[in-house]
Amino acid sequence: MRNDVLFLRIGELTVQFATLEHRLQQVLGLLLGQDNVLIGPLFIHNLSLATLLRKIRVVAQYRLRENGPLLRELERTLRAIDAIREERNLLIHGEWQIKDTETFPVKVRVFRMRYDGSDWQEFTETALTEKKITRLVRRLKGLGNDVDHLIEELGSSQTARQTAGEAS
Repeated sequence: MRNDVLFLRIGELTVQFATLEHRLQQVLGLLLGQDNVLIGPLFIHNLSLATLLRKIRVVAQYRLRENGPLLRELERTLRAIDAIREERNLLIHGEWQIKDTETFPVKVRVFRMRYDGSDWQEFTETALTEKKITRLVRRLKGLGNDVDHLIEELGSSQTARQTAGEAS
């Protein structure tokens, strides 16, 4: 893979991860309710991905308790996102070992001290092939589509609740 193609893929990964996080903030905003103009923005922004996923789960358990199918779909999507969270942190915050991209794999390191049972490791390293990077971009796009679908469903369920509230 040429450098320009590799950097294009890294850019795609970065954009897909950022878009996914912003969509998750939107999900949390919908779950909190659009009329929550003070607490909502304060509660939603500047959260780590792990915290954002946890808050969505907690609020959804309450807000969607009467909509089991939507709650199950949301949980499934959150589990899939949570499964790639570590990989996301590695790719976004890691040090890319890019010397000669004609040969693969490209290595990405995250520096953090941890004990592996026999010795201290100062970094974790992951090898990425062109195929793995391409698959991850596709996976992120799919998760983004799943979250967009949830946003539509949450928006329509809120509209239905508001309409029912106005009718009574």
